[in-house]
Amino acid sequence: MLRLQLFELHDAHWFPAVWRNLLTDFLSFFEAAFRPYRVVAERLWPAMQRCRAAAIVDLGSGAGQSVLGVRDDIERENGADIEVILTDKYPNVDAFRAATRCACGRIAWVEESVDATDVPESLRGFRTLFSSFHHFDERAATRVLADAVAKRQGIGVFEFTERNPWIWGLPMVALPLFVWLVTPFMRPFRWRRLLWTYLVPVVPVVATLDGIVSVLRSYSPAELAALAASLGRPDYVWETGRVRSFGALRITFLLGWPCVT
Repeated sequence: MLRLQLFELHDAHWFPAVWRNLLTDFLSFFEAAFRPYRVVAERLWPAMQRCRAAAIVDLGSGAGQSVLGVRDDIERENGADIEVILTDKYPNVDAFRAATRCACGRIAWVEESVDATDVPESLRGFRTLFSSFHHFDERAATRVLADAVAKRQGIGVFEFTERNPWIWGLPMVALPLFVWLVTPFMRPFRWRRLLWTYLVPVVPVVATLDGIVSVLRSYSPAELAALAASLGRPDYVWETGRVRSFGALRITFLLGWPCVT
């Protein structure tokens, strides 16, 4: 399928923060319950070691569940001690605080908006983007990679969506029902979640519409490799591909790190 750079509602600056945060909560629930990125640790940790990174700077964190789950996998399997710094263009600070209360280990967050195309020099660590790279068009996506290269930081892009109707057609059709079914199990309990899910079904409708757009915007491994190659930096190593997660789900990834002598 042709990649389409369409518009996701919750990307817009005018989109109400309460709705955006409820969508973040839903995605967080899905990622915590199903762990689609469980296969990432075995690829991310070697890349971090190659560039001697001791921390992860997560960009577009949402509620942070994906990166924290992967960090826990790395620490459990390798005896590492890794700090995670959560950031977002639209930070969900309540979710960051909740993640800190519920997770073990060292977690920090940035309350101000962080632009993935121009990350502050003070944020040093291996950069990760889970389920967020598809939000960038090709020009902006190249700037995200270029900023990591210019500041000599490793970077990892991970997406569980792909432009495959055989994998994603049925889930997109069933997504509203899934949102309605799992909402009572989401914590912490919020009356506004019930309001905007059942009485006025903003969350299931927007989750479905933006989910379809996310699938259509997803980059293939070849497209990610082309973005990296366009930087023309022989002092960086790039690795891209797909790995099986669970069921038919696959993780598309791009990893890059500076050559360290």
